[in-house]
Amino acid sequence: MPSEMIKFRVAAGEKLQFVNAAQNAGMTLSDLLRRAGKAAIAGRIASRPVLADLVHIRAMANHLDALCGVLGGDPAEIGAEIKSTAASMRAIAARHLAAGQ
Repeated sequence: MPSEMIKFRVAAGEKLQFVNAAQNAGMTLSDLLRRAGKAAIAGRIASRPVLADLVHIRAMANHLDALCGVLGGDPAEIGAEIKSTAASMRAIAARHLAAGQ
């Protein structure tokens, strides 16, 4: 397979961070950067909004877990909380699925 070279500059010290990250992952620096580039092309970069959504999903999952432990709670109120949480999770999923198209 023919290949081409890409060169780019990084701030002082960043190259060592890239090299260390690659070594920690058990791959070469070129492999790490190719993988990151392919992830970016596929739209799989975890931007701040994505990370914020993941934190929100984790909080909602914790909330659902806490609801499961409620004894003697009002079933209608617990059901409403579950429906609300499910709707929020669907909205987050829809937003990210639409962005990937």
